[in-house]
Amino acid sequence: MTEPRDITATACGEVVDCVEAYDTQEATYYRFGSRGAAEAFAATVDDGFRSNYIVMDFAGATAASEAEQLWAMQHLAGTWQDYEGTFPDR
Repeated sequence: MTEPRDITATACGEVVDCVEAYDTQEATYYRFGSRGAAEAFAATVDDGFRSNYIVMDFAGATAASEAEQLWAMQHLAGTWQDYEGTFPDR
C-alpha cells in the first residue's frame, strides 16, 4: 500500500460495517469481521477486488496505474496463499 491513511473512523460505521479501513494510492481497503460481510460489501462495489476479509475499492484511486493496482491485488491475494480466483482486468 502506497501512502496508507487510516480512515476507519469515517469509513466504517452504519453504512459500511467494516472493522478497519485505509485509503491508499492504489485503492481504499476495507477489512471486515467475516468473509461473509466482505463478500456482501464486495457485491456493492463496481470496481473492486475481494480476498478473504478484505475488499479493495478502486473508485477514485487515480494516483496509481492499472499495473500498480494489479500488483496490489496480487499481493493482497498472496497474503493467505489460498486464493484460487482470477484478477479483474485493470
